[in-house]
Amino acid sequence: MLKYFFNRDLIVMSDNDSKEVNTILSSRKASNAAILKQDVAGVAKYWMKDMVVISGEGTPYVGKELLLEVWTEMFAVNNPPVFERLPTQITIGDSGILAWETGTWKYDNASFRGNYSAMWRKIKGFWMTQSELFVSLD
Repeated sequence: MLKYFFNRDLIVMSDNDSKEVNTILSSRKASNAAILKQDVAGVAKYWMKDMVVISGEGTPYVGKELLLEVWTEMFAVNNPPVFERLPTQITIGDSGILAWETGTWKYDNASFRGNYSAMWRKIKGFWMTQSELFVSLD
């Protein structure tokens, strides 16, 4: 099992092979950048078809199609939310197929913030997000 802990820009690794973690980190950074640009397709690029999200207040959303609708509506409002997920730990499972990401999330244009976890699954060589759980802490 590969386990990586992040402290701002410092990465402490329990294994020398960081390729898988760096791939997930790059995907997360690209997803955050897509949110900033209000690019729904850019965010959805990393979702599995059966993606499950539990929002910060506890609302469940199941399926990429539904999430595309939700994100499109979210970006269509005046002053749409701008938030980012900041990983603090990524663990690659022994099989190399599943990964767990955890960290904090915060809105840049509102006072909402909290913790999150994400489940990643490697499919045909690509890491895709299967589920995300957000917990609002404000």
